[in-house]
Amino acid sequence: MINSVITEKPILFNGDMVRAILDGRKTQMRRPIKPQPFNGLSNKEAIKQIGGLPAGRSLYQEINSAWQSRFVDINCPLGEPGDRLWVREAWKPSISHSCAMDICDCGDVQVEYLADGSFEFFRDDDIAESWTMPKSAQEGNDTPSIHMPRWASRIHLEITYVRVERIQDISEADAKAEGVDGPESAAAQFCGWYEKPLPAFRRLWESIYSSDSWDQNPWVWVVEFRRIEQQIGVAA
Repeated sequence: MINSVITEKPILFNGDMVRAILDGRKTQMRRPIKPQPFNGLSNKEAIKQIGGLPAGRSLYQEINSAWQSRFVDINCPLGEPGDRLWVREAWKPSISHSCAMDICDCGDVQVEYLADGSFEFFRDDDIAESWTMPKSAQEGNDTPSIHMPRWASRIHLEITYVRVERIQDISEADAKAEGVDGPESAAAQFCGWYEKPLPAFRRLWESIYSSDSWDQNPWVWVVEFRRIEQQIGVAA
């Protein structure tokens, strides 16, 4: 399903996920579908509810086909193929005194990205006029990702594919594409880096959505994406 009108939305990622994207290890993400299809029924009960399946068709094929044909009145909140996402991450903005004076009316800002400690310089013209320095930054503290404006985002993603499935049906390859493989993986703080991608992803999922969220086996949006180059500092 290709969207004729491209949308752009913000999305929050923690430092582990940001590093995984920067390293090229993360190209997928999963989010629970709300409300859940079939009210949490098992696959067998769901098949009975829809009156059975055509020969040679799986439940996932039927659900994806129905959704892509817009017979299922649920849209992925992150967007459709072709839509774009800009990443919000933990950061630390500060006024950059380009005129070499401690007291001046400079509007230039230096941003430190806390995931990897890199910096980016933004001129006053790059910054939205309505933006004001967050209180946390004024006090010299780190600033949560939710307060990152569009102009300060350094990571831009394009959605390439969207489908639905149940969380327990994730493959080993897809778990790896979630960025949970290796010592710098997004799941490293929850399990040993040597753990295989599937159990590592399960631990990560439960750390986000509760200890019994995996056993509930919810239907999820599977969003595949690629990182795209975009001019940094677009005021918004």
